[in-house]
Amino acid sequence: MKIYVHTHGCRLNAAESRTIVEQLEAKGYTIVPELDLSVDVAIVNTCAVTALAESKCRQTLRQIVRQNPRIHLLVTGCLAENAAESLKAIHPYICVIGNVEKSKLVEHLEQVEREQQFPYIFRSPLPKSEFRIGCALGPVYEKRYNLKIQEGCDFCCSYCIIPRLRGRSRSRAFDDLLQDAAEHVKKGVKEIILTGVNIGTYSSDGKDLSDVIQALSAIPGLLRIRLSSIELKTIPQKIFEQMRDPQNKLVRYLHVPLQSGSDRILRKMRRHYNLEEARIFFEKAAATIPNVGLGTDIIVGFPGETEEDFQASVDFFEQSPLQYAHVFSYSRRPGTVADLSHDFVMPAGINRRSQQLRALSAQKRRHFLECYLSKKMDVLFEDREPGGFHGLTENYIKVWVPDPGHDLTNQLHKVTLTRISEEGVMAELVDEK
Repeated sequence: MKIYVHTHGCRLNAAESRTIVEQLEAKGYTIVPELDLSVDVAIVNTCAVTALAESKCRQTLRQIVRQNPRIHLLVTGCLAENAAESLKAIHPYICVIGNVEKSKLVEHLEQVEREQQFPYIFRSPLPKSEFRIGCALGPVYEKRYNLKIQEGCDFCCSYCIIPRLRGRSRSRAFDDLLQDAAEHVKKGVKEIILTGVNIGTYSSDGKDLSDVIQALSAIPGLLRIRLSSIELKTIPQKIFEQMRDPQNKLVRYLHVPLQSGSDRILRKMRRHYNLEEARIFFEKAAATIPNVGLGTDIIVGFPGETEEDFQASVDFFEQSPLQYAHVFSYSRRPGTVADLSHDFVMPAGINRRSQQLRALSAQKRRHFLECYLSKKMDVLFEDREPGGFHGLTENYIKVWVPDPGHDLTNQLHKVTLTRISEEGVMAELVDEK
């Protein structure tokens, strides 16, 4: 049986899709990279964090059905959790699998193929307990492996629907995630990215996130550990020390969502910090961690955001050591506190503010990159591309080098950064001279 897997959304979804693929391969299914009429089943792991994300997921589902009308369509992820009933109308041969049941997707697929009684909906109450995933390695590894260590969130920000779709915060069993990581490193993985909804809240058997990092750092063959997005007030102090320690494999990179530079809007968002706390954190990180990469998220157009509130966000970002910002236009999500507001910002105003902040982000990012030109940096390279290889420095600079005539895939090499281009930063291999 041929199966096509398509993933929308965050690193957590990517990690879960990778697990699904490994489980399918272990059962003897054939995973194909492209969709055509020969494919029997399409699995779409969806996102519902914004209205735009949901719209893109629905568009993907409709495109799959148009391209292969007889295909069996399995829809999972946050959109499946949020809109199971409405998804039934998309396709006669559809199976909707909620987030809890996602881990049993292979079992549900076998049931669907056995019974052929469409539509199917598999949903269960969101749990609160520690979880295990195990490790079902397929024949293919990823160079940078997204390791799921945590699920759900207790913060309940006023704009966010994710706690309703993924449940309260819970952590993966410590021994389970370590075994998973070790097995993938044996398979060839060189960099592990710790992922979850709110990874800083990790807690299992007395262990916190810094304990996870310390244990992973001891795995022979692993070169790098990277944190995915992490909330400001959840970061253990020990992580700064681990980033500074040359013997620790944790890279010097932090992506910490700010969301707004206005204390008034932060309170309306129900965030767990104020601007002074954020300022102290970012300045301390920049001052104490050499060459640290610092990024953030900012939401533009939150209900009630005035021009003064927006300018406060611009000013904070511009004056901070942050090097870039992912700028998000506020998206209404039914079921959230913010959706009950009566002072929504007009779309034209949101668009203008977003463009202004993105332009500032591009300017700050370029300035950051210019600081590294002519410097030597270690780069972990990924796949070969036409004409060369791309890879990442530990502080998240995308580097591109011309093809040296031999394979650099999944190898760590020292380079000299030479110039900024559309591909990222061009570089020369130091060890080729």
